[in-house]
Amino acid sequence: MDFATFISIAGIIVLLVLSALFSGSETAFTAASNAFISRRAKEGSTNAKRLARLRDDKDRFIAAILVGNNFVNTTATALASGLLIGWFGEQGVVYASLVMTVVLVIFAEVLPKTYAIQRADETALRAAPILTLTMRLVGPIGAAVNWLLRIIFRLFGIQPATARAGQTEEELQGLIDIYGTDEIAEARAVAIEERQMLRGVLALDDMTLDEVMTQRSRIIGLPENGSPRELLSILSKSRHSRMPIWAGGDEVAGIVDARAALRALEAADWDSERIDLKASAMEVVYVPETRSLREQLHSFRLTPNKMALVVDEYGALTGLVTLDDILEVVVGQIAERGEQIIGDPDDSGVVVVRGDTRLREINRALGWDLPQEETSTIGGLAVRREKGLPAVGGRIEIGDYVLTILERHGLRIDSIEIRRTRPREDAEA
Repeated sequence: MDFATFISIAGIIVLLVLSALFSGSETAFTAASNAFISRRAKEGSTNAKRLARLRDDKDRFIAAILVGNNFVNTTATALASGLLIGWFGEQGVVYASLVMTVVLVIFAEVLPKTYAIQRADETALRAAPILTLTMRLVGPIGAAVNWLLRIIFRLFGIQPATARAGQTEEELQGLIDIYGTDEIAEARAVAIEERQMLRGVLALDDMTLDEVMTQRSRIIGLPENGSPRELLSILSKSRHSRMPIWAGGDEVAGIVDARAALRALEAADWDSERIDLKASAMEVVYVPETRSLREQLHSFRLTPNKMALVVDEYGALTGLVTLDDILEVVVGQIAERGEQIIGDPDDSGVVVVRGDTRLREINRALGWDLPQEETSTIGGLAVRREKGLPAVGGRIEIGDYVLTILERHGLRIDSIEIRRTRPREDAEA
């Protein structure tokens, strides 16, 4: 083997190694978790900070690394062609194409990319110095390529997509859906609960107050003209720690807190006839029913009053919302004294719930899939599907479920029996 042949073979090997580094680094860079890189950068990792800077100019960097990868692949193929032509004559071109195609696909594409995708975060950190050097050397060419692409897009009337920062909500939902699916037994049950909580956090922006509030017909309040003894009696027997004072119709004079009532009673030397609950009542806060849960949660954080009255677009009172109502979207039902807890169905697949029970809570507690798009409560769903107020004993079939009206007072459905006709297949809410 002469010196020129040795140099050609060595050059091909070096270029193949560079091609593998480019391919693996590009895959690791695009697959690495944004959250991981941000966390390591905050911890002081130099390589993570380099990756974060590269992500800020992602389009130019990807163009640069593709230019570098194609350059080394083309050069390696050219060297191989020259070498094999010298050995086999004109047929060497065919041999070079076949050999380099196999070698490049296996050793410069599939192998490094498979390794990188399996260890994306770790590989991206290790490759950060190489990626930074590539950006410095080939970055200007990558910028020129992007500029040329924008011109070509404009010629064809195509608007280039703007770069996205971070992950979209759809991507996060996808990650949540697969989180913990490989766990078993207790770990799987914990993962299911964690997935439900993460979905609840994402839902705070999409859900509005009318989906979680206590309806106007279910609000229990104190009569404004009641005696102090009567008001204290109602407050002490209620499962709620805060109650509105009705001033007539839908007018509310204030919100009474049980602890504030106790302090007022103590100040009056425990003489119930001497206390003035309205004087210690909190100011009424009115909020629109179209406000998102995230906005209301932020509002609750800024005020000691964790209860608000919900009004529609005409200013009419439609319900009441508390901090617990919003937290239940994330953590599930928070049991209060005297409140119904959704239990497991009996042997025949039947469960009985109140008409104002939220569909989201039923689905979450039982792993069911009752439709939630039409209305927020099971009673509302029965009315929607019946296209009117169903009679006591009426049966309504909704997919795999049969709803039977057990109790009704006036226009209000108090109790509904739900029977699932198809066995549950290890579903989660």
